[in-house]
Amino acid sequence: MKRSKNKKRLAALAGLLVCFCLVMLPATALAEPENKKIITVAGDAYFPPFEFLDERDGLKVYRGFNIDLIRVVIAKTDLELQFLPLPWEEALRALQEGRVDAVGGMKYDAERAHYFDFSEEYLISSLAIFVARDNSIIVELSDLENRRIAVQKDDIAYQKLKNRVLELTATVSQEEAIKLLLAGKVDAVVGNRMAGQYIVQRLGAMERVKSVGGFINPERYGFAVRRGNEELLAKFNEGLRKVKNDGTFDQIYFKWFGEPVDYPAYYYKKYLSYLGLGLLATLLLSLVFWRINVVLKREVAHRTQELKQANEELVRMNRYIQDVNRYQSSVLNSGYGGILTSDAAGVIRFANRYACERLAINGEATGKNLRDIAGCDWIAAVLQTGDATGEVQLGPDWIEYAVLRLAAENQQEEIIVHFRDISEEKKLREDVGKRHKMEALGQLVASIAHEIRTPLTSIKTFTEMLPNKYDNADFREKISRFVPQEIERLNRVVNDLLSYANPPAVQQERLPLKSLVDGVLVYFADAISRQGIRLSIDFDDQLPVWVDRHQMKQVLINVLLNAVQALEGQAAPVLRLSAELRETELHLLVTDNGPGISPEVLHKAFEPFYTTKTGGTGLGLFVSYQLARRNDVEIRLESPPTGGATVRLIFGFNPEVLS
Repeated sequence: MKRSKNKKRLAALAGLLVCFCLVMLPATALAEPENKKIITVAGDAYFPPFEFLDERDGLKVYRGFNIDLIRVVIAKTDLELQFLPLPWEEALRALQEGRVDAVGGMKYDAERAHYFDFSEEYLISSLAIFVARDNSIIVELSDLENRRIAVQKDDIAYQKLKNRVLELTATVSQEEAIKLLLAGKVDAVVGNRMAGQYIVQRLGAMERVKSVGGFINPERYGFAVRRGNEELLAKFNEGLRKVKNDGTFDQIYFKWFGEPVDYPAYYYKKYLSYLGLGLLATLLLSLVFWRINVVLKREVAHRTQELKQANEELVRMNRYIQDVNRYQSSVLNSGYGGILTSDAAGVIRFANRYACERLAINGEATGKNLRDIAGCDWIAAVLQTGDATGEVQLGPDWIEYAVLRLAAENQQEEIIVHFRDISEEKKLREDVGKRHKMEALGQLVASIAHEIRTPLTSIKTFTEMLPNKYDNADFREKISRFVPQEIERLNRVVNDLLSYANPPAVQQERLPLKSLVDGVLVYFADAISRQGIRLSIDFDDQLPVWVDRHQMKQVLINVLLNAVQALEGQAAPVLRLSAELRETELHLLVTDNGPGISPEVLHKAFEPFYTTKTGGTGLGLFVSYQLARRNDVEIRLESPPTGGATVRLIFGFNPEVLS
């Protein structure tokens, strides 16, 4: 017996090793490198452990049971595979429209059969109900009535419950639904049993969440192709038969789920267990009944003592409640602002001292109707509007209010109104706002002068040199090239300032990153030569970006200007431009070995009008940040404690453009 168990364990370990090797090998290593037809398989990006995007070392890896299975299935054919993780609804739409060739892990469904053809089944999965470990109320589907339920949108559970459960929350993923359960925002989650158990384990919530309801609605799963694609369907079926026969399927299943579940056997064992429990219960009841008379007297005496203690506890609680009420009244009457409560009809339940004085309520407020008190007219009007918060002007005064409506089950609605006089605060805010506007206007004027002064200085320099160097052919070539460029730069500066107030439409085009950088570096050639800066450019000439040429050129000008200025006075100044490819991102890094940037400056660098430079306006990086965002480009500023600084520009990137 022990030898048999050891053999099983060795087989399981061998299977895990095979699955690990399959996962680590690239898809192209599993098939012939030449003359391969590429098929695209879409799948759910949010359905672990079947298929999901897993965050690893800052990168997202598409993995899961379906991914491993389809890889080995396709490896048995003459096809080459690429995956396209999508939201589930979009994956179905992509297959229906012919944008992908197949979808892995789809439930057999009569409606879906109008659009898709299914492979032979490879898995039976069921739904389950997930609740908090201490929840003893929800045990089956019928218990979900009038409960807060979360399901993954477009999942089978969503289709079954959308017309049965009134308070249904649809989430992007089953993991998001379980997180809502852990946060106490829903009472239960209905979803795939295997996926749910995997997610709960991964979140470390095994002690907080349990599954109930047994195996609900078991369904058959298989690969789906567009209706009529019999050739691809036949290859899927052929590959599935091979991996089932050679044991590979069992190895992949064990890797993600453990031992396979035989559903008929499960129900048979479940029936036998219930039968055994019934017989055992009958026996235990028989043993219990003959002891009832002995236990009953003892229980009566015990209950009598408990009632005596409960009565004493009620006396203590009554005194405590009286003390709490006195404390509550003291707090409410000494608080800042008025507090008034009423029922839905407007009958006052409570009003603190401030409310009575401010609303001119004479005598006891409790029991009076808001409509009958002249000073409460505005409260009655606010309650009719349904506004939760707001401000209202009463003569020369301004009142800020907040309304909270409470409705307990089978009880009348309770309304709480809090209000206070904000006349002085409102006047102060208006005065501060006017002052800030004037300060901002002054800063904006200064920034315009700063942005325009630089190209004007270049033009002035060339103009002053013109009489002495007109006969110099090289100088004439430079002036004919640089002066129009600087004039164009002036024009763009003005346009950028106008764009800040009225942003123009972004005209994106595909550009080589190298040509974009070279077009900006020409403005800094003289400064780089004069300061003895060692310039290093380290990236592929063919790397493309999709941006607005003029807007990104302005961004790079501002970035390089800051870098060159930071290198002034350095003994061995170095300016390095490099690129990094990260899956769907292209990072352009502009790095200098200057004195670096303090954490305080890093935090405020992209704020408008913030600057550490004498005579600067702080608009350069702010404008760059705005222009980068309009082009879907992220800009970051980094500076290690050892010195130096890096500006990181992150562009969206499609790796297929290089293949």
